[in-house]
Amino acid sequence: MVVSRRIVGRDAELASLRDFVASLSDGVAVLVLEGEAGMGKTTLWSAGVAYAGEREVIVLQARPAESETSLSFSAARDLLDPVLDDALAALVPAQRRALARALVLDEGEGPAPDPHAVGVAVLNALRSLAAERPLVVAVDDVQWLDSASAAALAFAGRRLREEPIALLLARRLSLESGLVAELARSLPPERLRRLELGPLGPSELHRVVQEHLATTLPRPLLREVHDASGGNPFYALEIVRMLQRTGVSIEAGHPLPVPDSLRDLVHGRLLALPPESRDFLLAAAAHAHPTVAIAEAASGVARAEGLRPALEARVIDLEGDRIRFAHPLLAAGAYEVADPLRRAEVHARLAELLDDPEARAWQLAASVDEPDETVAAALEEAARHARSRGAPRPAALLLERSHELTPSELEDAAHRRAVDAAYLHFEAGDSPRAVVQLRELIGQLPPGRRRAAALVRLARVRSFDAQAEGADLFRRALEEAEGDAELLAVAHEGVAACLFRLRERLHEAAEHAESAAQLALELGDEALAAEALSSRLLAESLLGSKSAAKTLARALALQDAADERRVLGQPLCIAAVHWWWADELDRARGVLLDMLERARELGDEASVPYVLVILGQVECVRGDLAAARERAREGLEASEQSGQHTTLVYSLALEALAEAHLGAAERARVTATRALARVPETAARPAELLARWALGHVELASGGPEDAAAWLGPAVAFARQEEFGEPGAMRFVPDQVEALLELGRREDAEELLGWYEGHARRLRRVSALAACARCRGLLAAAEGRLEEALRAYEEALRWHAKVELPLDRGRTLLALGAAQRRMKRRREARATLGQALALFERIGAALWAERSRAELRRISGRAPAAGALTPAEERVAALVAEGKTNREVAAALYLSERTVEGHLSRVFAKLGIRHRGELAAALASRHNQVAVPSNTGDSPVSSGSPAS
Repeated sequence: MVVSRRIVGRDAELASLRDFVASLSDGVAVLVLEGEAGMGKTTLWSAGVAYAGEREVIVLQARPAESETSLSFSAARDLLDPVLDDALAALVPAQRRALARALVLDEGEGPAPDPHAVGVAVLNALRSLAAERPLVVAVDDVQWLDSASAAALAFAGRRLREEPIALLLARRLSLESGLVAELARSLPPERLRRLELGPLGPSELHRVVQEHLATTLPRPLLREVHDASGGNPFYALEIVRMLQRTGVSIEAGHPLPVPDSLRDLVHGRLLALPPESRDFLLAAAAHAHPTVAIAEAASGVARAEGLRPALEARVIDLEGDRIRFAHPLLAAGAYEVADPLRRAEVHARLAELLDDPEARAWQLAASVDEPDETVAAALEEAARHARSRGAPRPAALLLERSHELTPSELEDAAHRRAVDAAYLHFEAGDSPRAVVQLRELIGQLPPGRRRAAALVRLARVRSFDAQAEGADLFRRALEEAEGDAELLAVAHEGVAACLFRLRERLHEAAEHAESAAQLALELGDEALAAEALSSRLLAESLLGSKSAAKTLARALALQDAADERRVLGQPLCIAAVHWWWADELDRARGVLLDMLERARELGDEASVPYVLVILGQVECVRGDLAAARERAREGLEASEQSGQHTTLVYSLALEALAEAHLGAAERARVTATRALARVPETAARPAELLARWALGHVELASGGPEDAAAWLGPAVAFARQEEFGEPGAMRFVPDQVEALLELGRREDAEELLGWYEGHARRLRRVSALAACARCRGLLAAAEGRLEEALRAYEEALRWHAKVELPLDRGRTLLALGAAQRRMKRRREARATLGQALALFERIGAALWAERSRAELRRISGRAPAAGALTPAEERVAALVAEGKTNREVAAALYLSERTVEGHLSRVFAKLGIRHRGELAAALASRHNQVAVPSNTGDSPVSSGSPAS
C-alpha cells in the first residue's frame, strides 16, 4: 500500500498512529494493529515506526518470522541489539549475566538463564533507556514472537506504569499472541488499544492499484476485483497482476481466477477435502447466490457429505440456508479444481433449477461450447432484463456471450448483439473497451445502415472523450443512414450535443437538435425527443436566447418518457444546467443530487463524471468550496475509471477553480496548468474556460492583474466570438473587468462591462447584475467619484440579497469598505471590512480574507492581529485543547464533524502547529501575547479597490 512513501486509504489509522506516538509522555501504552494477512498491517506498523523516528525517541524494533518461533530470545536480541551496550551497562551484574546468556553474548557453560532474571533484566533495561528519552518497542507479526522473548516482554509490560514507553504491535487476526493476551489481562483498559484493519473500499483499492501497478481499472472491473479480493489490498494486487500477465477476461457467472502466487495455498486447502465435499462446493461456487438446497440438488451430493467437511475446514459459513465462502478466492479455487466436464454437468443442472432469467442464461452458456441460437436468444433476453434493472455491465457480458454463441448464418443478429454489448460497456463505465469493440465492428462492415448504427454508438462514446471526433462520426452516420429515421434522429442529436460541448456553432447545434426532435416525435419516440430537446435547450441557453424558456417547457413535458434513459439524456438533468446559469442554485443542486443518485440506480456510470463536475460548479458558486473540490476529485476518479478523458480534464479544471477560490494559489496554478496541457488532445473547451478562470482569479486575488488579464482575455474573446449570451455561463467576465481596471485600462473595462451588463439586464440575471454594479463602483472609485461608487456598491448589495453568492458578496463588501476608508468614514469602513473578512473566513477564501485584513490595517487605530482566530475557531480550539475528540466537539457545538475538521485545520495553520498535542501550549502562548498597534498611516496597499 505504500509507493513514494504514500499510504492509501488509511487516513483514520494514520491519525491514530500519530496520536499514539504523540502521547508517549503520558505513560506506558500499547497499540495493537490487527487484521487478516494482506490487509496492510506491516505498512501501517512501518508508518508508526517512521512517526516515532521523526521525534526525539528511541525506537526498538523486531520483525520475527514463523521459522523463528522456536529460537529462544531471537526477537529480544533484535530489539536490544542497537542499544545493547547502554542496556547492559545499566544493569546490576546478576541481571547483566542473565541477559547476556539469554542473548547468547556469553558462551560460558552452565545452567540456562532463569526466565525471571531475564524478565527483570529486560524490564530494567527498558526503564533505563526510557529515563533518557521516550521509548517505542515495535514488533511486527507479533504472533511469530518466540515464547522466551514474549515472556520477557510480558513480564516487563505487567510492571510498567508511568514510564514513557509505548509498545506498537502488529498481529494477524486469525493467530493468537501470548504477549498481546498477557498485556490485555494485566494493563488497565485505557492503556491498551486495538486498531483493526478492515477491508478497503473500491475507491481506496482503486488508488492502491494505481500507485503500485500504474494502471487504472475500469469501474466495473474494479468492483469485481474488490469483491473477489474481499477488499484485501494484497489479494487485489495479486489478482490484477495475474490479469495483466495473462490477459484473462472476466465474465459474469464465474469467479475471478486465483492468482498464481496464491494458487498453491488456496488449492491445497480445498484438495484436502473429500471429493464429495469438493463436488458440493463446485455447485455452490458455480452460482452467485448458493443455498444448501441448490448445491445439494445440482451436485447430487447429500448435504451431510458435502457440507460438514467444508464447515469444519472453515472453507464456508452458513447464514440460514445460504452458503458463504470464507473468502471469495476460495470460491474461485473450488471452481478451478473441478473437472471441466463435471463443471458443464453442474451448470446444465443449475439451468434447470434456477428461475432468474440472468442466472439461468449464464448457466446455459456455461454448459455449452458450440454456437446455439436457443442459448444465444436466452442470453439476449437476459441482457434486456439486466439492463431494465439498471445493470449495464452484466447486460453487456450477457450480450457478448450471446454474440459468441450466435450461429454464423445469423449475421444480422450477431452484429446487433455485438454493437449493443459494446455500447453497454460504455454505459457501465468502461469506455476503452467499448471503443475497441466498436472500431473493430465498424472496420468489418461496408457503408450503409448497419455501419451507421455502429457509427452512432461509437460517436456517442467518443463524444465523451474527443468532441470533434464525435461530431465527425455522427455526420458520417447521417450520410450512411439510408433514410432510417431513428438513426437520423440519433445522429442529429449527437451533432448538436458535440457542438455544444465544443461551445462552437451554437445556432447550428440548435438546428440539429430541433431536426432530431421532430424525427423522434414522428417515430413516436418521446424519450429520444426529450434528449434532442435537452440538447437544444443547452445551445439556446448558452446563446441567451429567449426561446430557451419555451424549449425548457417542451423538454420537461417529456421527462416521464425519458425516466429510464441514461441520466444525461433526461431533461431534468439538463434543466439543472439552465437553472444553475439562471441563478436558481438551490433548485439546480437538488436536481443534480437526485440525478447522481439516479445514475447510480440505473448503473449509468458513464453519466456520473459529468454530473459531478456540474454539481461541483454549482457548489463553487454557492460558496461550498470544500464540497466543490471534493466533487472535482470524485469526478476525476470516476473519469479515470470510465476512461473519459474529457471529463477528467474538466474535473481537473474544477478542482483548480475551487482551489483558486479557497486561495490555495500554488495548488490552483499547478492543477489548472495540468488541465490546460490536456485540452488540445481532448478539445475540452469548457475545461479550458474553467481553468483560465481559475488562473485569472488566483492572480487577481493575489494582486497580479496583468497575469489575470492575460489568462482571462482569451476566454472572454472566445465567448464573444461564439456569441455567448448567458452571463451565468461566463462568470469569469467580471474578473476580467476588474483586472483591466487595476491595470488602468478603463476604456477596455467599460466596453467589456457594457457588453456583459447588456446580457445581464436583458435576461434579468441577478448575480450578474450584482457583479456589474460592483464593477461600476470600482470604475467610479478608480476615477475618484467615491459617492457614486458607494451608490453602486449599495445597489450591488441589494442584488446580492436576492441570491446568495458569498464570494461575490464578500468582494462587494471589501470594495465598499475600501471606498468608505478613503472617504475617512473609518467606523463604517471597519464594520464593512469586518463583515467581508468574516464572510471570506466562513467559506475559506484565504486570499480575499488577507486582502480584507490588509485593508483593515490601513484604517487608523489598532488592527486585528494577523491570523486571528474567529470566534468559532476559538470555541473549537478550546474544546480540542481540553482533550475532546472531533466527534465530541461537534456534538457540543452542534456542528458536523466535517465543519470541526475545517475549523481545526485553519486553527493549526494560524497557530503554526501540526499536532493536537501542541494546541494547548500554542493557545496559552497566544493569549499571553500583547497586541502591537499597527502603522496608522495611509500608505498604498493592495485592496479591493483598483485605485485606493
